[in-house]
Amino acid sequence: MRNEIKKPDINSYTEICKPLLTGAPYPCYLMDLEGTIVFSNEGVQELTGYMRQYHYQRNFVSFLEEEEIDRAIDHINAVLKGEKLSFQTKFRQRNGSVMIVNILSIPVEVDGVILGICGYITNIANEKRHTARSIPSHWDNIFTGIEICLWSLDVKTMETISISPVCQTIFGYREEEFLQYDLLWEKLILPADKTGAHKHMELVKKGKSSLHEYRIVSKSGEQKWVSDFIVPIFSEHQHDPIRIDRIVVDITKRKSAEEKLTFLAFHDSLTGLPNRRKLDHELHKALTEAREKEKLVGVLFLDLDRFKHINDSLGHKMGDKVLQVIAERLKVSLRNKDIISRQGGDEFVILLNNLSTKEDLLETAARLNGIIAKPIRLLENEYVLSASIGMSIFPDHGYEAEGLIQKADHAMYLAKESGVGIQPYEMGMSTSLSRKLLLEQYLHKAIEKNELYLDYQPIVDVYGKQVIGLEALLRWNHPVLGAISPGEFIQIAEESDLIIKLSNWVLETSCRQRKLWADMNLPPFYVSINVPARQINLESFPQNVKDTLERYDLPPQLLKIEITERTAMTNVQKTLNTIKELQDIGVDLILDDFGVGYSSISYLVQYPFNTIKIDKSFIEGLENKNQRSVCRTLVAMGRNLGMNVVAEGVEELEQYQFLCSIGCHNMQGYYFSRPTSVELVETFFTSKQQGIQNKFQ
Repeated sequence: MRNEIKKPDINSYTEICKPLLTGAPYPCYLMDLEGTIVFSNEGVQELTGYMRQYHYQRNFVSFLEEEEIDRAIDHINAVLKGEKLSFQTKFRQRNGSVMIVNILSIPVEVDGVILGICGYITNIANEKRHTARSIPSHWDNIFTGIEICLWSLDVKTMETISISPVCQTIFGYREEEFLQYDLLWEKLILPADKTGAHKHMELVKKGKSSLHEYRIVSKSGEQKWVSDFIVPIFSEHQHDPIRIDRIVVDITKRKSAEEKLTFLAFHDSLTGLPNRRKLDHELHKALTEAREKEKLVGVLFLDLDRFKHINDSLGHKMGDKVLQVIAERLKVSLRNKDIISRQGGDEFVILLNNLSTKEDLLETAARLNGIIAKPIRLLENEYVLSASIGMSIFPDHGYEAEGLIQKADHAMYLAKESGVGIQPYEMGMSTSLSRKLLLEQYLHKAIEKNELYLDYQPIVDVYGKQVIGLEALLRWNHPVLGAISPGEFIQIAEESDLIIKLSNWVLETSCRQRKLWADMNLPPFYVSINVPARQINLESFPQNVKDTLERYDLPPQLLKIEITERTAMTNVQKTLNTIKELQDIGVDLILDDFGVGYSSISYLVQYPFNTIKIDKSFIEGLENKNQRSVCRTLVAMGRNLGMNVVAEGVEELEQYQFLCSIGCHNMQGYYFSRPTSVELVETFFTSKQQGIQNKFQ
């Protein structure tokens, strides 16, 4: 008589699907029929703050705001009836703050029985920015409609005791065939995977459960991946198992999805070439082998010349097509053991393994330059490109991967600056490069490499003894050159299109951060950002500000925009129109560096500024009587025009006391606090106020 096989449950399902759930590039979880969370991945932990090992077995609704619970229960009940539904709700994070999320719930169904729910969480605030990472339309197919083969074997003879009809779908053989041929399952295993499968079966015979993945060849000849969850079954009177129960699942789809995820993690999506991460791995491996075999390793850093003109004249789609053509040309012209990687934009790095002589590196660079120079036909026209190539070689120019790439990069910039096309690295070259050119090139990559960040300096109300605002200040820390002065890199950015890119990044980052502070229930304060003339004069700027505020659900009064007198006077009518559009949105503007353009004060009556900032040059040297008179006049002028007045650059007690005496009660400067990191901002709003409180006299 055949023994009954236990039906699958959500825990068995979790064990089978855990590898894919863990590696999923977005927050996802599993809950059972009672609504209890039985598994969640790292994405859920990062988004919510709840630790997986400590917060399992909590009911899903316990994470929600009280007013959301009834809706959530209705949602769960509908999904457990077999519907795939989306649900927007308020999720309470571990730190107590509340965020609005979208939840996509998919019923977990096996053999027609619903075992629970698989859910995906999307933060509403990040949804628009992460459309590229949205859940693939086919993803739910991996989790729904899974067919599970239930199978029992005699532990001694390995004869099949019972097997479910579903097994025929996976293996292609009928139930009778498995009952007739005792070792049929073993014959189906791919030869390369048999040893591993046997080891796991031996463990089970010794009384241990096992979960193993291997490949089989079905009756039709199709190769598939299966997951085999094997459990020993004991009788009440015996120490050794009497039966083996198996849950076999076809995981071919899951393996395919994992392969795609792995490929995307290590390859460039546009060209299919290895990305930085893959190059780093391969270069470290090549250097290890080169040390053992005493061979040379070459690195070529290649940048297309004037590629920007292609994008500007033909558009980015044609620019992408050019990059794909160049990538394919380079790939087919290299040896199989060499690696070509796209670094981003129009930059490529080529790793040449096991070189015998240095001349091989130079010959390869020259050959690649010739290949790039072949005409490319686009839109019925031919275009000819050239490239600047920098070279470094192990061991002459270094022993570490990062250093070799950096030196090839330096050589490439010198090749571009001098127009020679190909340039080997030479000792001391880093210091001989034009710093301005170097910074401009590095600045192009600074955002994507996460080298930029914002510091915040408090603006205080000395009468109210509180922080009323923070000025966001752009900073750049280069991994090799270190901290670079804003006065240096912002000037470089202003001379190129980079200033627009940087300004947009500051707007986005400061709004996102202000929303996070709002969710922490900090006292109300505004964040001000500096906007250059080229940005303020863009037709799209007011709409860009509005869209950003809406994306983060941020009240407009929490953002202020600072422009200098020079910016205000560059294009008076255009600037005036922009200011009015921004104020219609609800965003106030601050006139920064007030007084520097003293001859333009007559224009102030045209501008509806609510706040002016007195330039710090007027705060310095207040021991001079004339300087005090000018400062007093500027404060009085601002107040008479009905504007709030902020004094910048307050560093000393005497400056603070003088400004108080002339009626200037909003101040900013080192006397209160230097610009500080985002992590320390909340301390401005604690009882101690990061030492600010004792500054008020």
